[in-house]
Amino acid sequence: MEKEVRLFNEDFNIKLTDTPNLKFLDFIEEDVEVKANTTEINGTDGVLSGPINFGPFNLVLNFSFKGLDTKDLRLYKQKIRDIVYRREPYYVWHSDAPGKKYAVYCDSNENDDLTNSFATFKITFVVIKGYSESLKETDKFSLSSGDWQFEGGLLADDEIKYKHDKTSFKIYNGSSDVINPLLRHKFKVLINIDGPKGFKITNKTTGDVFKYKKAIKSNQTLTISGVHPFINNKRVGNDTNWQWLTLDKGFNEIEITGENISNVQTHWVFPFIYR
Repeated sequence: MEKEVRLFNEDFNIKLTDTPNLKFLDFIEEDVEVKANTTEINGTDGVLSGPINFGPFNLVLNFSFKGLDTKDLRLYKQKIRDIVYRREPYYVWHSDAPGKKYAVYCDSNENDDLTNSFATFKITFVVIKGYSESLKETDKFSLSSGDWQFEGGLLADDEIKYKHDKTSFKIYNGSSDVINPLLRHKFKVLINIDGPKGFKITNKTTGDVFKYKKAIKSNQTLTISGVHPFINNKRVGNDTNWQWLTLDKGFNEIEITGENISNVQTHWVFPFIYR
């Protein structure tokens, strides 16, 4: 089976390897850029360490192309330049890591002519988020689809659910890192609940607590999008405890509490992220 590469965003979807005689050879994920926030104090050893952030890294894809003649090779070089250099970032997917996608822009497109009609291409993309993501988000989760991969091994389909109608359950984060919306990680929870005096969501694994303080009915949907809560597209942060939820790696124990709450439904939507 031929290996594949696809470039896409909301506006386009191109399978680069649909070009006849273009072969995807291999890929390299270059090392992660670690940004340590440290403070040096005169007269003491070492440094004081603050939060560590991760910068962008390079994704390198290698190809070969066999044209009909020199003109055909020249035309393809122009075609690939037009495809990979774009004004807006996009995603790259390749079949050597089929469960991942990378948000990128193209940094360089090097080619080496080996004959008058045969060349190799080395395309370097900058992965702007500093991590790759699962190809799909958890609202499309199904192990049987083959679209998912896990750093910690394979699990059974019935162990992992992202829609719940109970007040106590587990949410699985298959990432290699904590999902933290404060770090711009994509994360959304949709909540329908009858709570005459509000409700509280606690992640007992991380200690995070989100509290909504006003009465709410189950025909309303409260959406926690990142760090911001909304009802009917209107921010309702003033009616909360000004906190947000994170997800640790692996299973997270979630509990929903409140006085006389009923008709609880939650839907958890996020991509896995891979460092």
